Order: sequence, then structure tokens, then C-alpha cells
Amino acid sequence: MQNHIKNEYHEIWLEDDIIHGVYNPNLKVIDINIAKQLVNDRLKVSEGIRYPVLADIGNVKTITREAEKYMAAGDAMKYISAVAILTHSRVGKLISSIYISLSRPKIPTKVFADKQKAIEWLEQHKIERLS
Repeated sequence: MQNHIKNEYHEIWLEDDIIHGVYNPNLKVIDINIAKQLVNDRLKVSEGIRYPVLADIGNVKTITREAEKYMAAGDAMKYISAVAILTHSRVGKLISSIYISLSRPKIPTKVFADKQKAIEWLEQHKIERLS
């Protein structure tokens, strides 16, 4: 079980049935190769179980169109019930809003400036698990 990963791009872990991902402050641009690594790490943490995701994009300035398309479809959407994008910068909010409007993710996706509100919203998207 690998429920916590930390590398040069981000730190990602499972906590209270929500996957938390925090992008490193020095990660300014997400290109296709970085996007593939981010998705691969999340798939490892989810272990084939569907969870909501809190993505703290911090200081990311841009995402390439190729990476944007990749992160809105296919494996990038596997095992996700909803995504809350957390950002405190105007640039981050703009990037996130553009991503949502152009990519039209097939799962609920919303931008937040307040972490607690993001978590409260994600609580509604937890999947009931049979024991």
C-alpha cells in the first residue's frame, strides 16, 4: 500500500477518504510529462478505489494545452468522484477556471480559495463503501 508519495512535483496522500495533493512551490509549469507523473502517483495512492481529490495548485503559473487535455480525460479521471482545486492567487484561479471551461471535466470540479470549504464540498462526493 502506497498511500503517501512525495517527489519533486508534489506531495500526495490519502486522508479521511480524500486524496490530498499539494504541488511544490517551485513547480511553475505543468507539461505533459509532469502531468503523466502526477496522474501516475494519484493512481498509486487511490489503489483502484474512487475518491474525491483536493488539489492545491499553489504557485503553478501555467499548464500546457497538451497537459490540460491529458488531465481532463482517460486515466487522469480514473477513480475520482470530484475535484476541488485550491488556489489563493488570481493567476491560479484564472488557470483553473480556463481548465474547467475548456476541458469540461466529466466529474464535478470546482475552484476554492478556502481549504475548509473545499473539504466540506468534497465530503458530499465521497462514495459509500460496503464493508
